[in-house]
Amino acid sequence: MFGDSEANRAILATVFVTIVIFSYTGSDLILNQREVVQYAQTEKEWVISFENSIVDDDEDNMTFTFNDIWAHQDEKVIDFFLDDVQVSEGFAIGFIDVKIIPEECNGAAESEGRCENGIWISDGGEWECDSISATLMGDNSTLTGQWYDSGNSLSKSDSGCEPLYLRIVIYPEYDEHNEVNQSAVNEYQALSPWKVGGWGQGVVSVQINVDVNSYGGFGPLDDSEELTIEVRVHEFRATATLNNMSL
Repeated sequence: MFGDSEANRAILATVFVTIVIFSYTGSDLILNQREVVQYAQTEKEWVISFENSIVDDDEDNMTFTFNDIWAHQDEKVIDFFLDDVQVSEGFAIGFIDVKIIPEECNGAAESEGRCENGIWISDGGEWECDSISATLMGDNSTLTGQWYDSGNSLSKSDSGCEPLYLRIVIYPEYDEHNEVNQSAVNEYQALSPWKVGGWGQGVVSVQINVDVNSYGGFGPLDDSEELTIEVRVHEFRATATLNNMSL
């Protein structure tokens, strides 16, 4: 009988110790689970980085190119169809640049002569630089983009034989970012603003007007202007990295 009593006390002691251990362990598990849930639901700081490139099928560092001759007071609208190009997988269009290059003094290796105060001077004579104006035409019904973005340059003009540069921002809030900070619960939410589809669809329409200037210097009469249009579609892909300061 005495032996049974000792055994019972030993069993009870073991059970008590086990209960205490499980109580502490269970409490720790519950606390840890709460911490994990709280961490998962808490916004953290993410660093969003951007990989940038030009949509370029033939490795000439441009997406489209076009060359034509404008007569005096000609107005032409040249269309470039974005359906004809393939954006890289996982990328979106950030912005589109258009460069209009006059035949005189355009920096090309085969271009002879020099420009001085709006006059093109070469061995063959002197000509006044032609007046050129260019405008990106359209709205979201023809090209989905940020038509009212402060980073746009939708219209330019020049009479000094210099190239014209136009730009339209396509993706919301995109401005050639290197890195930006984003508050979000997880990586998916951090990247979601940069994975919205539908932007950069349609036609890039460039309207160009030319007034040929021939001021009566020596050389053949200037009655036309040859222009080259270069279009560069800039694409980007965003990646998110957790900022260690938010851990």
